[in-house]
Amino acid sequence: MWEWYLSIVTEHPFAAAAVQFALLGTVGELLSTRIRDGSWGAMLHPPRMALKAIGWALLGIYVKVMFLTASAGVKALADFGALPLAAAAPDGTLELILAAFAASALMNVMLGPSMMVLHRGADNAIDRVLGAVPAGWRGLDKGMLTLLWLWIPLHTITFTQPREIRIGIAAVLSMVLGVVMGWTNRRAPVRA
Repeated sequence: MWEWYLSIVTEHPFAAAAVQFALLGTVGELLSTRIRDGSWGAMLHPPRMALKAIGWALLGIYVKVMFLTASAGVKALADFGALPLAAAAPDGTLELILAAFAASALMNVMLGPSMMVLHRGADNAIDRVLGAVPAGWRGLDKGMLTLLWLWIPLHTITFTQPREIRIGIAAVLSMVLGVVMGWTNRRAPVRA
């Protein structure tokens, strides 16, 4: 099964990114809604689930591009002399971690904000299409801060892994984030 997965993500990297994020990102939103509200709510509405899955699929492709851009950017900066050459071709655990940190920081500081704005814009558009009240841009500032304290460390770990499985890890993290967000935003049960 593992070999099959590796062959799929290697031969079809963008399609695999889209499918992984469509599935795991949507599951994360479902779990977030269930944990936060105590019910599945509007997330089980088939048009909403379909649009959310499409939004997550497009986000998965965007994240794949971001990962490739960050890796190439670190190599280019090392070749230019702006980073130690070891960042381009790490040889050893410490160098691997430093190169992974450089890629994660580059990705989350330079590319992460645009991804968050696109994600929120897509969520707002989906709500409008379905006749729901969109979240608007509330809380986006707090979301941007997670790029620094949460996503840079998590993606540092992700960038230490082989290129083929990085997007899968990122997709799993999107699902886990949904669970965490549901838990931290859960509503008190209504007492009769």
